Amino acid sequence: MRVRDERSIKSSARLASECRDTLLDVLASQGVEAGQYTVLSPDPWRVIFSASGEGFINFLEHAHAVVSWRSPVASESESDELVGALYDYARQRRKALFLVEVNERARDAGGRRTMTPLWTGAECFLDLSKWSIAGGRRQKVRWARSHAQRLGVTWREATPLTSRDDDVALARVEAAWKNERPQRRTDSFLRTSYLEIADQRRYFVGEQAGEVLASVTCSPINAKGWYLQDIVRVPHAPRGALEGAMAFALDVLRDEGYAVASNGPLPFWRPHESWDDEYQFGPLGNRLMKLFDRQFRFGGINQFRSKFEPDWTEPLYVLRSQRFITPWVARSLTQLLNHPPRPVRSSWSSRSR
Repeated sequence: MRVRDERSIKSSARLASECRDTLLDVLASQGVEAGQYTVLSPDPWRVIFSASGEGFINFLEHAHAVVSWRSPVASESESDELVGALYDYARQRRKALFLVEVNERARDAGGRRTMTPLWTGAECFLDLSKWSIAGGRRQKVRWARSHAQRLGVTWREATPLTSRDDDVALARVEAAWKNERPQRRTDSFLRTSYLEIADQRRYFVGEQAGEVLASVTCSPINAKGWYLQDIVRVPHAPRGALEGAMAFALDVLRDEGYAVASNGPLPFWRPHESWDDEYQFGPLGNRLMKLFDRQFRFGGINQFRSKFEPDWTEPLYVLRSQRFITPWVARSLTQLLNHPPRPVRSSWSSRSR
């Protein structure tokens, strides 16, 4: 790609909030991963579009760092262009660039610009045309759902934007889930907040005796696929209530003709014991991974989600543009990963004003 001059690169970065309709069109046609719709959240995302306008890369920026989340939303031919544009943007502003949870295509594009890759896990996909919990592959899901059914749990789709009861129930379940562990209350752009981009999402719940006990918030991947994004339950929910809500969501999406579902990125998860990646952690990285696992319980998350055995997986990577991370860069990175969100009002409270 021809290197753009500094002025053109700076001027090409736009606030995502100012081009939402365009982003929605590109996401519908070019989205390939879970979490790419996060660009529509209230955080101050900026985007750089490809020369054709048919692809983009999104990022957050602080004093010493630029962080991009997920791979460019673009065709294969434009992905390299967009990684290069953001690399030039960060370099000319003398800031460290981090590409977070990107695919092999973006990894290779970063590698061509001397960025250092590190394997961080895998994203798990389900072929909805073949989705089923029959047989042995997903028998743990079937057993859990059957257990909940025997206790009177049922599942349905919820509509919090049109039903006050559903809105209140989803807010209650999310609050109870967060209260269970302090780490779940975060201002990160990865926070769980069911009403963010609610006009794009769908919701599925498990309930018993009229009480909603578990919920699954689904966000689009593109026009043909969905991401089972936020899965939460109240502490006293019976085993199988949440698995049943996830299975019900997948049943509905399959029956409506959608092609694919993502069970999301699973941090440091290997599809099988013998799986290996040339960009895995060394001994020090493995010790850090265990430290994070104790704090955020990645192992428990992965064990639960991997009950839904994927039809295929894609390895994920973090890339950094600078070999050494200075204290100033580390401080900016921490700020970006924990940026406080703008207020998001309840759908009902906002309509009542």
